[in-house]
Amino acid sequence: MKNLLHNIQKLMMLALMMVGLQSCSDDLQEMGDVEVSFTATLPTDTRTRSFGKAEQVNTLLVGIFKKGVSDEHTNSRGSWSYYEIDRKFFLISGTSIDVSLSLAQNQIYSFVFWAYDSNRNIYDIDDLTAIKMNTLPNPITFSEAEAMDAFFATMEDITITGDCSYSVELVRPLAQINVGTTGKVMQASFTAKSAPDTFHPFTNTVSGTADYTWNFSETTTETFSVDGTEYNYLAMGYVFAPTKATNISAKLTLTDGNNSKTVEFPQVEIEANQRSNIAGNFTPTE
Repeated sequence: MKNLLHNIQKLMMLALMMVGLQSCSDDLQEMGDVEVSFTATLPTDTRTRSFGKAEQVNTLLVGIFKKGVSDEHTNSRGSWSYYEIDRKFFLISGTSIDVSLSLAQNQIYSFVFWAYDSNRNIYDIDDLTAIKMNTLPNPITFSEAEAMDAFFATMEDITITGDCSYSVELVRPLAQINVGTTGKVMQASFTAKSAPDTFHPFTNTVSGTADYTWNFSETTTETFSVDGTEYNYLAMGYVFAPTKATNISAKLTLTDGNNSKTVEFPQVEIEANQRSNIAGNFTPTE
């Protein structure tokens, strides 16, 4: 009888252990990966303009971040920092990009979406919390200047509790600068002085300064309109800009054969997701 009771106790303990193991297995299953989908969209007019149609924006980079305190990661947001745990790349063929990610359940994530031309080394994206614009090689073509176009969005502190989907609208963190003349086109060099060189997606702010010079090796037949007047393009490009308008200085150098002249612009207004038009009678009519 004593052995029988002993064996019954052992069987009961084994049964309890099996129940415990089953509970742990269920808990692990609930903590498994889930599918998180995003539909990221570019502005609907981007594929319809002359310059600014984003035709060379071919890649969407999605940075996946967690928030916490880490000695390995620093950020300007105080003791709490966003640190990247993974990144995924998606091809862009239209104005809508489908993104699918497998993420751990019951975790909190933040995301940076960065759409750009991955064929050119225009942006330093090693740190997606502080994206830096590189200087373009000179001379450049209008196509290379147009490749500076880029778009972003962020989503912060999203708790993932199961399969879910979100819509994300991307916007430019850049000001598009257009320089045009009512006269004839000619070789041009444009310098944006002390323009911001770094963009911080999570705070939607800019920092740093750099001079960016675009020496165009060609002319273009493209035009743009201001108040009903058509202007021939002399130069165009993009610079990082704050969400509230600010001023930078710039200069334009025009070359016609052996003759050249420089026009200074002490105040050029730039604002994120806006066009800055510098237009006038800078060249003689043909």
